[in-house]
Amino acid sequence: MATENQLKTLSRKRQSPIDLRDDVARLKYLPPLTLIGHWLNDGEATLTNSGDYAVIELSGERIPSIVKCGPLNDEYEFHNAHFHWAEDDCRGSEHTINSTWFSMEAHVVHWNRKYRTFDECLKHADGLCILAYLFMVKDGKYCRSHSMLEKITDNLEDVVSFGATTNIPANSLCWMREAVRCDYYYFYHGSYNKGDFPECALWIVFPNVISIRSDQVGHLISFNEKENAQNFLLLKVAEFRKLQDAKGREIKSNGRKLQLLGDRRIYKVFPCCE
Repeated sequence: MATENQLKTLSRKRQSPIDLRDDVARLKYLPPLTLIGHWLNDGEATLTNSGDYAVIELSGERIPSIVKCGPLNDEYEFHNAHFHWAEDDCRGSEHTINSTWFSMEAHVVHWNRKYRTFDECLKHADGLCILAYLFMVKDGKYCRSHSMLEKITDNLEDVVSFGATTNIPANSLCWMREAVRCDYYYFYHGSYNKGDFPECALWIVFPNVISIRSDQVGHLISFNEKENAQNFLLLKVAEFRKLQDAKGREIKSNGRKLQLLGDRRIYKVFPCCE
């Protein structure tokens, strides 16, 4: 049975996530997107189990982390980063690109500084800017290691219980840098997928997939040789699935199904000089 919030969205036309299709995307050339302060090693960072997601928040003595320019008319300040996953490594992302799924997706949520509070931002079509990053589990010696991701995954065991929180390195968002170095990104108007799914978000989805090499994000467990068992590589992506919700159940999947594009436009934005 649909929930009250799900029923409210039936008449809405700008919901997220969507399939980002190149055949309907419009090309746009804009000044480069600017990110400031996200990966500084100042202040503090915490990892929390919200009961729905693994959430990263920044605090302490550090400059505000800002995203601006590109398709944005205002400055947006960092609110949190959180992750989406599923029961397997094949369909853990929320967004798809040309019908292709990915293993996991991170959302870096920012609020428009021209509004007084985060809650007020939820009432405006330009209230939030959400940067979406895609991850894909891959095997092979040519995949690069991402030690900054390990600073997050290595601490997941400390936040298994609902509401648990732990300190992590202040620069744990360094993995964002590689994905933003792309030839283009997708931009569209959509929703913030919490509460009653307010249509207040400007979405920027980076197509540069962050490859996770299995032998570097996993750990090898040796079974008893007498049982003639093989060694199995357990991906640390699976550590996300061990997090528990408010009722003590493991969060095996926390994504939302794809929504209809409707009459919205998807933009494929290419950074260019002003």
